[in-house]
Amino acid sequence: MINRKPPKARVSKKRDVHTYAELWHGSRVLLERGQAELKGSKWLWMGSLILTVFSFEAYLNHIGPKLFSCWNIFEKGISPEGKLSIVCERLGIDLPKDRRPRQTVRDLVEFRNKLAHGKTETLESNKTLRTNDEFLEKFIVKPLRQTWEDYCTENNALRAREDIKQVMQLIHEKAKPDNDPLFGFGMYSASASL
Repeated sequence: MINRKPPKARVSKKRDVHTYAELWHGSRVLLERGQAELKGSKWLWMGSLILTVFSFEAYLNHIGPKLFSCWNIFEKGISPEGKLSIVCERLGIDLPKDRRPRQTVRDLVEFRNKLAHGKTETLESNKTLRTNDEFLEKFIVKPLRQTWEDYCTENNALRAREDIKQVMQLIHEKAKPDNDPLFGFGMYSASASL
């Protein structure tokens, strides 16, 4: 009996990964899990917020090269808020900094930076309260918290997704990138030949 080796196949695969869309999807999944199970939900909302702001920055890095041929030269040296300002100026989009949705962008980036550059800190508070004041008991029992800890709420996660989506839709509608639907996961193709 002749032992023949099976023929070889040349396989080619290609995939465009739209990182911002993957992160956006993850943000929604974490938010929904937090809504479904309140126990431990603070961490899911934190994750949703982080993925939302990562998605936003990844989107700016996705759309930026479509608007600026030199995007790769300056993208790493500019903050997400700076990138947003440049993109908005190019597209003629007015997003006042003191109102939603731009205010949410600022809050999210600040939240992200506090976590990304986090360090150990000692929080202290000294107050003089009356011993018969009901606030005294609440004050003693409630631990001191960082602002980023208080930011990890369902409402903030919902608002972040709503406002960031609004900004990305505005940019996408003005930029009109060809064959690039907003939140599309990208294309995948594979082929094989003997």
